[in-house]
Amino acid sequence: MAAMVKSEPLDSNSDSSPDQKRKKMKMAEPNDSMKEHLHRFLFKFLDKEDQYEITCKSPCSVLQALELSSKFCELKEKTGKQKMETRQQEKAMRRQDLVIQTMKGKKPIATHFPCHLIKNGEILTISTISNDSGESTTETTQIYKEIKQYVIFYIESKGGKNTKTKQLLKNKKLEPFSPLCIYAICGETVETALTRDGRFHDNVFIQTCTLVESESDPPRYVEMNVLVDCLDKQTFKMILEEKNTTQAATAPPQAGSNLQKEDETNSIQLPMSNTSTETSAAGEPPKKQKHPVTVTDSAEILKILRHQFADLVKQMKKRYKKKKYSGVLSHLSGEFGKSTEGFSEVYTVKKLMELSDSVCMIDVKGVKQGTGFLLFDHYILTNAHLFKKDGIFYVNEYGHISAKVTATFNKENPSESNLKEIDVKPEIIDFQWGFDAYNRHVDFAVLELQDVDTSTGLLCRSSPDPKTGGVCLIGHPGGGVKRTDPTTIIERERRGEAFQRETGKNDRMDMLIKTSIEENKEKYDMLMKPDNTEVTYDTCLFHGASGSPVFDESCQVIAMHTGGFPYTDEGVKSVIEYAIPLFTILENFLINMKDRNNVEILTKFTREALTGPHLLDFIYNFIIHLVTEWKPSFSAALTAVWETVEENENHLGIKENLRTWIISEKEVLENIQIAGNEALKEFMLENILVKLSQTDDDDEPMDE
Repeated sequence: MAAMVKSEPLDSNSDSSPDQKRKKMKMAEPNDSMKEHLHRFLFKFLDKEDQYEITCKSPCSVLQALELSSKFCELKEKTGKQKMETRQQEKAMRRQDLVIQTMKGKKPIATHFPCHLIKNGEILTISTISNDSGESTTETTQIYKEIKQYVIFYIESKGGKNTKTKQLLKNKKLEPFSPLCIYAICGETVETALTRDGRFHDNVFIQTCTLVESESDPPRYVEMNVLVDCLDKQTFKMILEEKNTTQAATAPPQAGSNLQKEDETNSIQLPMSNTSTETSAAGEPPKKQKHPVTVTDSAEILKILRHQFADLVKQMKKRYKKKKYSGVLSHLSGEFGKSTEGFSEVYTVKKLMELSDSVCMIDVKGVKQGTGFLLFDHYILTNAHLFKKDGIFYVNEYGHISAKVTATFNKENPSESNLKEIDVKPEIIDFQWGFDAYNRHVDFAVLELQDVDTSTGLLCRSSPDPKTGGVCLIGHPGGGVKRTDPTTIIERERRGEAFQRETGKNDRMDMLIKTSIEENKEKYDMLMKPDNTEVTYDTCLFHGASGSPVFDESCQVIAMHTGGFPYTDEGVKSVIEYAIPLFTILENFLINMKDRNNVEILTKFTREALTGPHLLDFIYNFIIHLVTEWKPSFSAALTAVWETVEENENHLGIKENLRTWIISEKEVLENIQIAGNEALKEFMLENILVKLSQTDDDDEPMDE
């Protein structure tokens, strides 16, 4: 009977077990590993002399590290213990900002500052200031891998030219703590770094803001779209460029435009239709007559809009690297067309319709409905959360499903003719929900059909996800007929903009969207992490579409649709939706099958995977994982996978690459000599991956 693999859930702070972490891998990047992390720093409170030591064992934010200390947690509790009599008092009580300063220079850092950037033995000073603005000055707490290259620079809290009447920090009480310490990742822009920091006011991003190096002569100016790579250890002051209202860049009016110049009465005349009920002498219905209607204060409104338009054009020129406004327009129209252009070709549409035969509706009776698709043989892939209701999973620790599950194919005609409903076996093949050893989100279940469906599995069409471009979802939203939705990927750097784009329409909408984000805070925090791997987009497929395959423009399956941020406003809507990359799912699935020694599934998976153009390296990396993490219990899995590889016409290339890798890895050759690893040594020799002399420290390759 299949055993359920438990992972850390979204609403849990518990860590994965050590055994579980040893079982996981990241095959897409076999040489990518977290460096050993162990360092210490101290902290003290502003009005106290006592110092407390913090020891960090894994990469985290400075706030996460501080929360390891009971003394620090006491400070947080003191601000929350008192019960306020009114909501206003309670709200004010929550508005306390942490100020974390380094002793050297007393430069305050953000709460999400990566802990490993703090020098070993450094002392941090902790204090709090009240925040009357009501705006949060802390961004999502994130975990940063030490292998990234960072830059640290400083920005003075008080700006220079044109900033006297403009607020630069969300919390003005932070101004005495100058300059602010900013961290950034090499390769990103100044604007990205300041946005992540979270302490700067919207004026910094709405206005045309420029940084000026404080001690440079002549002055050195750094614009917001400049990369941060050359800013390390430098201090800047913010300035806002002066605006020349006489040079407002406005788009030329199109032919037939109703927009007219303001007249001396300080108004604009807009045409209004006035239909007469009389008929003409010829008996024909009269034509509509247009009469101008005066809009109060419209000239002032138009002036403001034109004034703002100049800044908008300037920012867009910088963002899209265009010299002229016409270039911006061409770029935007081109991007709009490209978003779904790939899915307008007849060949692509026909191919997607053919592949859609593998998509089915999943019905977990009394729990949820969703979507799934045939992965290989008679195994279905779908979301694990379809088996969850009211916080309870309907899958026990032994992998038994306690509800009836069916998969319905061919649900395309509203008349429901030609339906093919197949029962799902009650023993689940794999079930993972939470986070894997690389802190990647997993939410999938592999089900086994009672009968073999005639559709073709989509495993052979698996592909790494592109970071940009068009995608198409195929699923059963609301448990209805099969639907498609072409859309475009929202790049990770643009996710914040996607959320902001949905707000500001009206107070009610803002409240609904804010509530949705708060109710799904773990998801939001996950998507906003800089190293998040999910694929994000905007789709009209909501409830019931979970588990839908996501195709790229080449009709390759790149991900599985998993969720979004729904809210109800004249029907169900969503702010942004996301999918888990298929390679993340397949990696975790293979590891679990290996740990359970499921030779049958490993053989079927490998045979099907090797027919796809993008999975040869995937299988190769899996074999490397088995050899690198070798245990005697892996012997059956390694033999089954290798024998299946040898059936494939490309096996010689895989074999040669594997042999070259083994010879270059002395640790692998040494591992063969360890007592208990005789099975690995025998496997290497039998398959001519090494020769006997190499097991005795001879590094010469063997000739065939």
